[in-house]
Amino acid sequence: MTNIYNDGDFNAVIAQKRRIFGVFAGTTAFYVAFCVAWLIYYISLPYEDPMQTLPKVLVYVASALYIVFVFPFMGIKFHRVRRYYKMMYYLSEGLKNAEENYFVGFEKKDLQKDYVDAVACIFKTWNRKKSEWMEREAYLDKEKPLPDFAKGDLVRYVVQSNFLVQYEVIERGALEDDDDDDYEYEYEYEDEGEEDGAEDAPESEGAENTEESK
Repeated sequence: MTNIYNDGDFNAVIAQKRRIFGVFAGTTAFYVAFCVAWLIYYISLPYEDPMQTLPKVLVYVASALYIVFVFPFMGIKFHRVRRYYKMMYYLSEGLKNAEENYFVGFEKKDLQKDYVDAVACIFKTWNRKKSEWMEREAYLDKEKPLPDFAKGDLVRYVVQSNFLVQYEVIERGALEDDDDDDYEYEYEYEDEGEEDGAEDAPESEGAENTEESK
């Protein structure tokens, strides 16, 4: 089977998470040191010194810039990396399910699965209880290239939390798209035409016999 992820992917996301948190920690340390330095300067000034306004303004501006930086950086970037890290951890340690279905196609629109960008892989599976074909969706990490699946391929794949982990094409073009319903309707229509012709035949023979008797 083809493995979608490897140990390098997990180590890379760990390094990225640490790097982002390091940027946050460094920025926070600089902000705290900046504020403490100006606080010490403010305290050292004489009472009602004209320079007392400067440390206040600089601390206010620095606080606004820090808030503007922290909320998007930690609320979006770090949050997404952390979610991706958790997904990778579950993929390596969580329970996995193996399935074997017929591939239909990739979903054109992107999905959000556990706050991770993903592309839906649509499969067709036979439901024995309902005696009909059902659709089955498995999600592929958008960071990974699309597998070489063609419509109708019989694919064996492994998922964890509905994310593809491994896959293998068992048979190319195993399922053909036959319009079974149209075929049945056409077949019934032809049968009806043959029965109508069979019923008309005796009437025409009776008419010929009547003309001959005359």
